[in-house]
Amino acid sequence: MGGAGLPWMVFGGVAVVLACAGVLLMVPWVKAEMRREDELASRDRDVLAYEVPDGQDPSAILVALKAAGIEAAPALRHGRRLVLIDERGQRDSVLRRRARRVIARAPLNTLGDPAPVHEVWFVDEPRTRPQGAA
Repeated sequence: MGGAGLPWMVFGGVAVVLACAGVLLMVPWVKAEMRREDELASRDRDVLAYEVPDGQDPSAILVALKAAGIEAAPALRHGRRLVLIDERGQRDSVLRRRARRVIARAPLNTLGDPAPVHEVWFVDEPRTRPQGAA
């Protein structure tokens, strides 16, 4: 009877060590992600801003952009939920076209629910496009 709990104690000890190691490995990654988000949010140049419409989860857009190889970070400015896209080193028109396609196809949430069809407008664009513009 005295040795029956020993395997469970060993298992519990191993679980605690693995959990601590996981936390220690995640901390540098989380800090790097936070630094990247802060750096993007602090820049006024080389950043393309998209305002997330009400009802859509910014995380779904961020995941879709990351899958397409586009660097982006979330931001909250003056009560507006934004996705900030890093333009550095890319042609503006090409990046806008790629990002617009990806955002238009992004799901409503991280569960994959389809988002309603909507026009994708970036913050610095006028709300009316000329005839023939894509």
